[in-house]
Amino acid sequence: MKSISPAALAAQLIDGYCLKNPQQLNVEELAFAENLLIKESDSNNFYGRLIHNTNAGIISINKSITDNASKRFTVAHEIGHFFNERNLKLTNPAVYVKDHKNLFRCGENDITSANKIKRREDNANEFAAELLMHRPWFNDFIFKRDINFELIKELANYFNVSLTAAAFRYVNIGKYPTAVIYSKNGNVKWSTFHDYFPFKFIPPGYKVRKETAVNDFFNGRTMQTCADLIPAYVWFAEDLKCKASTYLYEQSVAMPNYNAVLTLLWESEFN
Repeated sequence: MKSISPAALAAQLIDGYCLKNPQQLNVEELAFAENLLIKESDSNNFYGRLIHNTNAGIISINKSITDNASKRFTVAHEIGHFFNERNLKLTNPAVYVKDHKNLFRCGENDITSANKIKRREDNANEFAAELLMHRPWFNDFIFKRDINFELIKELANYFNVSLTAAAFRYVNIGKYPTAVIYSKNGNVKWSTFHDYFPFKFIPPGYKVRKETAVNDFFNGRTMQTCADLIPAYVWFAEDLKCKASTYLYEQSVAMPNYNAVLTLLWESEFN
């Protein structure tokens, strides 16, 4: 039997419940309908957790998550583990028996960043992104819209997801080649790139350079929040494809509670 992608599994679920727009989607009700009980936990050992068998499970959400958008994505992520694992059992039982664990304990990094090392966490994020920001709904919203952080904010509001989740989704399926960079305490924590974005390499821990507005935030100054042209080497000095003459648009949003900044990059028409 052919394997079904996490995104296709989420799309099947949306079609199965005849959901027509994101406002009709209630992830808690959907989980309950699929025999998944949701509860909150005081544990500091996980952001979200799933204990399950083939037909039912218990999703635990850390009580420290007070933001509704983050909580929804965490629930959707754990629903993703449930459906992905059930699909794995049906399509590849030998692998399922060898590798299966009926407990998933997911940390904040598993849910809030690209996780190519932990493939099952990445698959759960793919499922959650499709469930909450179904591709046809997403494409309808961005149709004929230029890329900037204002659009990302509108996406986050419309789909009731975090800015990070909305930016990730745009990088993955948006029409403009973009990059998203998350900097914390003055260093790049993670980055992700559209398939057609010209550069793909920022080393983990890369120190934010003084030429970018992001540096102002980490040095206690007012950070410019409008889009601005910057030399591409400011972010991609270690990417061998980057030329000194190449410029990118940069726009950032500060996250003071985390001492972090989310940055959106896209190509300039002047290159």
